Order: sequence, then C-alpha cells, then structure tokens
Amino acid sequence: MLAIADSHMHLFRNGYVGVYGRSPAGAGDEVDAYETFRSVHNIVTALVVGYEDAQIDPSNNSYLRRLAETRGWMATVAFVAAGTPPEPDYLERLLVAGHRGISLYLNDAEAAESVAEWAPSTWALLEEHRAIVSLNLASEAIPVVSSLAARYNGCSFAISHLGDPGSFRDTPVVADAEKQIRLLLSLSAHDNTYVKISGLYAVSDPSYDYPHPQATPFVRLLLDAFGPGRCMWGSDFSP
Repeated sequence: MLAIADSHMHLFRNGYVGVYGRSPAGAGDEVDAYETFRSVHNIVTALVVGYEDAQIDPSNNSYLRRLAETRGWMATVAFVAAGTPPEPDYLERLLVAGHRGISLYLNDAEAAESVAEWAPSTWALLEEHRAIVSLNLASEAIPVVSSLAARYNGCSFAISHLGDPGSFRDTPVVADAEKQIRLLLSLSAHDNTYVKISGLYAVSDPSYDYPHPQATPFVRLLLDAFGPGRCMWGSDFSP
C-alpha cells in the first residue's frame, strides 16, 4: 500500500466544533479517530498545524507537544499570532519544545504587514532551526511571503488550501482560475515554497460536493507551476 504523508491537519483538546455544533470525529478523542484513519489509509506521518483560538483551544501549542511525545508520526508547527512580533525567547522555547516551525494566519493585508516588520533576528532564528512556516493567507499577503521566501532560504514556506482561491458553484475555466491564483503561482519561483492540496471543500459550493471538481483547474495549475515535488496533500482533519 502507498505510504502517505499528511501535510495539514489539526487536533484540538475538546474537538473541533463545526457547523453542527460538535466535533465531526464524534464524542471520542480526535486523535483516536485519526489513528484509525492512519491505519486504514497508511498515513505514516502528519504535520499538525497549531491554531490557538479562545473559542476552540487557547493552549493548542502545548497540547500538540504533549500528544507528540508518545506519537512518533506527529510533527507539529506552533501557532504564532501575526499581529504581534514574537519575543525571541518565546519563539526559541517553542522550537526547543519540539515544534518544527510556526503556523501563521495572514488573512488580510494588516496581518501580512505586521509579519513583514518582524526583526531579521527572528527569521535568523527560524532559519537556524530549518523551520517550516505554514501559511493560511489572503492574496494580499503573497507579496510579503515572496519577499520573505527570497530572503530566508533556510525556511520552508508551505501555503495551505490552494491559497484559498474562493468558493465556486461551477468549475472555473482554466483562464479564470489562473487569474484567481496568479500571485500564488508566482511564488513557485522560490525553491523553498510549497503548496498544500488541502481544504478542497472550501473551493466547492456546496462544500459537500465531493470530489470537489471546482478545485480541479487550481490543482492542475499548481502542479504545473510548482511540480509534484512541491505540492503536498493535506486532509485538513478535523474540520
């Protein structure tokens, strides 16, 4: 059976409360549900993306490291709020604790500009640790990411969910899809940038329209630009 690596998933202490008001994993622990999926689908390793939100799990970073202590298949990236530059000591503690990098949510131009102003020493520390920088981003943030990727080649920048191109009821023609993600495609010029083929439900309207044909032109464009070696499948479990 083909061995699979999952480039984007989440685990929350009390489960992810979705549109139905309860975790899709059911009443049990999310990690137990995922262990079953791992066994059935031969998922040998997974990058667990930290996300700290007061309504979901405000201490997600420490929770993930506790889980990873007894699960060798887990690699984790720690959530870091984009709006406030992290103190070097805090960032160092996250990396020494075992996180392989950081998770940033650059959902608007303001968040991107804040990260652009981080001190070079902050990025030097991330480079020293060969950090993965997992990015959920809006298109306005892409020029900032391009600049960072060019300057800090020791980091690996991984863009989540096809770059969040939007939601579509009908499958876009290739020309329209290309216009939608033109800035994202330009990131392929940097060898240390990657794209996660994940969150396809977010491209579909309705979101349950499996197998999400609306995502097809975006996936093909990204494969052509980045190559299969820099495109990574992600489950986005448990959302």
